[in-house]
Amino acid sequence: MSGQNLSINKILRYDENAIRLLFEHYYVPLVLFAKNYVADIDECKDIIQEIFAVLIEKKERFESIDNLKAYFYQTTRNRCLKYLRHESVKEKYSQEMKLNYSESFYFDQVLEEEVYMQLIDAVNRLPQQCRNVFMLVLENKSNNEIAEELGISIETVKSHKKSGKKILYNQLKNLIPSLLLSSLMQL
Repeated sequence: MSGQNLSINKILRYDENAIRLLFEHYYVPLVLFAKNYVADIDECKDIIQEIFAVLIEKKERFESIDNLKAYFYQTTRNRCLKYLRHESVKEKYSQEMKLNYSESFYFDQVLEEEVYMQLIDAVNRLPQQCRNVFMLVLENKSNNEIAEELGISIETVKSHKKSGKKILYNQLKNLIPSLLLSSLMQL
C-alpha cells in the first residue's frame, strides 16, 4: 500500500474504496496467519471477516499503516486463541457428557440386569401355572396368545396374572424400588 499518509487518511474516513482495498490486501495473509492457530480454514475466514466487520463498525483509529497491521495481526491472534479456548471448553463439556452418559448408562444397565435377575428368580418361585403365564408375559405376549399357547382360557390367564402379581409384589417389595416395582406390576 503506497502513499501511507493518504491511505491511512482514507482508511480513517472509512472510505469505501480504501476499506475494500484494505480487505483485498490483508484478507488472504490474515487468513493464512490464522491458519497457524486454527486448523479449519472456514473458521479462519470467519474470524478475519469478523475482524473487518468490527473494525468498520467501531471505526477504529490508527496513526499509521504499521499500527493498523499490528492491530490486524494481534487481533487475529487473540481471536484465534479465543476460538480455541471456546472449542476446548466445548470439547471438555462434550467429553464430560459422554463420560457421564457412559457411567450412567453402565449403572442403569447393571441395575436393570439386577432387577431382571431378581424378577426371574421371583417368577421361578411362583406356582407352576402362574410361572408359565408370567414367563410368557415377560416375552410380551398378549393374554390371547398366552391362553392359546398354554391351552387355557383368557379368564384363567387373567386370574394367574392377578395372583402372580400379588405374590411377586410381596417377594420383591423390599428388593426393588417401589416406582420400578409398580411399573413391573403393570404387566
